[in-house]
Amino acid sequence: MAVMNPILKLRQSFRAMGADEEQADEAAEAVEQHSYSRAESDARFREMLAEHRAEMERIKNQFLFGVLVIVGAAVAILAVVN
Repeated sequence: MAVMNPILKLRQSFRAMGADEEQADEAAEAVEQHSYSRAESDARFREMLAEHRAEMERIKNQFLFGVLVIVGAAVAILAVVN
């Protein structure tokens, strides 16, 4: 069996749901025009991954700064007590 074109599959599905041929064609074309290509999807994924990494770096820096403040305060308290 030959592989069916995704647009033909969409048209067939719309027809099965009760749409007439013209409505099925319009709906399938609208979905096709709105769909992203593989390259666009990959580019968006890389962008999201870069944003995630930047956010994780920001959180790590905040955590390290907090630890530094706590250790500094503990050392200052110990210096005053001794």
